[in-house]
Amino acid sequence: MPRHRITQTDVAAMAGVSQATVSFVLNGSTPSGVRISEETRQRVLDAIRITGYAANPAAQRLAGGLTQILGVFTYEATFPRVSQDFYGPFLVGIEHAAERLGVDILLFTSARVVDGRRRLTRDGWQRLGVADGCLLLGQHEDRGELQHLLDTNYPFVFIGKRGSDGNRLPYVGADYVGATMRQVDRLAALGHRRIGYMGMRGTDQPTLDRVEGYRAAMRARGLTARFVELDDLADAAAEILAQRLTAVVVAPENYPEELADELELRGARVPDDVSVLLLGQPHHPRRGGRRWSGFCVPREEMGVRALHLLSRLVAADGGRSDREGRRTPGVPDAELHQILACPDVEGATLARPQADTLAAPRAETLAQPHADTSRTDRRDRTDRTDRTDRTDRTDRTSRTDRTTEDRTESA
Repeated sequence: MPRHRITQTDVAAMAGVSQATVSFVLNGSTPSGVRISEETRQRVLDAIRITGYAANPAAQRLAGGLTQILGVFTYEATFPRVSQDFYGPFLVGIEHAAERLGVDILLFTSARVVDGRRRLTRDGWQRLGVADGCLLLGQHEDRGELQHLLDTNYPFVFIGKRGSDGNRLPYVGADYVGATMRQVDRLAALGHRRIGYMGMRGTDQPTLDRVEGYRAAMRARGLTARFVELDDLADAAAEILAQRLTAVVVAPENYPEELADELELRGARVPDDVSVLLLGQPHHPRRGGRRWSGFCVPREEMGVRALHLLSRLVAADGGRSDREGRRTPGVPDAELHQILACPDVEGATLARPQADTLAAPRAETLAQPHADTSRTDRRDRTDRTDRTDRTDRTDRTSRTDRTTEDRTESA
């Protein structure tokens, strides 16, 4: 015989109260004018414990209650199959915050990943309704979907700074602008003047903020901004040397270990010849690799802060009340947009520039380690010929001048 599923009616019968009273106790709120004594509330809780009753989350939400479930939706695959683990630290922070808040986390994974991206299209909107609110993460979000969530007043928080119409989108982000400016300042303080930026020039918010910080810091110090193309790491290394850069700040989604290898193949050591500072934790770390200087993104703390903000938005949206019947206040506008500082990392890839580091002739040689030397030989022979010609013409001119002077004296 299948076991009978315990319902609120069973709990009410055991506690000797109405089903409505059981519902009020479960939801933690009561209508105006209704008061439940502590003794009655305790009887209901005891009946729930004895019967093993578990509320149906979907039914609770339909009844206007809260499920105590918060969702997480990622626009890219959450659990990577390679070494890259972008979401791991965020999820650690979210889990710790959920434990302290006493809520459960639901990871939305049913949406297929197409071309590396997920979408909330079709039944994705309805699935979000299972949770009281949702955290959204991703490097390539759909702005239209975010606007739809705003228009429907569904509680959500984006992890990462994002803009929106009317600046209504709540987020917890990292201060990429200020952190990138500090890295340029660190290099300039050591004497670096030829500082390059290496990274894809995309339109995602972190990239825009990093480029903004780099440009602002270079402009403030009267230095020229120099960008290194990323089509190929070997070409990027050659361009760094051709531009005679003594330092580069590098976006973390690149491959800094491989870049350092290419530089060393050309005789340039990191950091003796070229200092390298990462603008965040490397997405592709190498086991036993270098200790990179730069800054780190507080991803775990961002996860904690985002879940706390979401729980406050959900409480305000649900009109929840405490035991004394006081409504939960709304979240001030100033707290809807939170930017966290990115601490510097000392590392071992930052050093003072050498006196004549990467002078022009050496830069040309290093940038093309396997170039044919015949062009250099021809250039040397041409230079020697030019110098000889100039010397001969000077000698002839001098002799002519002396002859003219002798004739003048004789006259």
